[in-house]
Amino acid sequence: MARRQRSYLHRLLARPAGVLSAWLLAPSQRRAAQVRKRLVSSLVTALPPAVQATDQGLVIVQGALALSLADGRFGQQEWELYRECLARLKLSDSQLRSINMRDSPDLGRIGAGLAALGDSAHRLAVGRCYCLFAAADGEGDAAELGLLKTLLEALGHPELAQELPALCRQFRQSESWLARQRAAWGERLARWLLPTAAAHG
Repeated sequence: MARRQRSYLHRLLARPAGVLSAWLLAPSQRRAAQVRKRLVSSLVTALPPAVQATDQGLVIVQGALALSLADGRFGQQEWELYRECLARLKLSDSQLRSINMRDSPDLGRIGAGLAALGDSAHRLAVGRCYCLFAAADGEGDAAELGLLKTLLEALGHPELAQELPALCRQFRQSESWLARQRAAWGERLARWLLPTAAAHG
């Protein structure tokens, strides 16, 4: 009986709840799009055409991916970012298959690949890109900082780790407490709507 009432409530409120959820999430989604644009721009700078379809390009992306996975969360927005980045790389099928998001990244291999980058300006651009990826959530937690230092050491630019706190503050300042609460309520409402989507999908 309770299950039938819940299903009826979902059907009754699905449309207005969906509109409200979209309205609540709109500012957060705009901010996420801005962050994604900045990260893509940085990664494109770190991946000039000469290395895009090479193993060097692949290892740079895998380093960025490791940073995004370091906090244990990999959401839809991060997946969309990587899908966009991978589309730009023109990697082979075998290279794409080698990108594994389930297992722990091979930091030894990634570090060796980064250390092999010949151009110092290129290594600096990659290091700055990694700092942005580590700071993008506005947190820069211990796991991300530890991994960032490892990658920057391999690139020969350990000093860039000092920029992380300022970068985190930049990303945090772009979203107020009220905006975060609004997004949290929008996400809760969207999750509440999921059974309706499943029932009608």
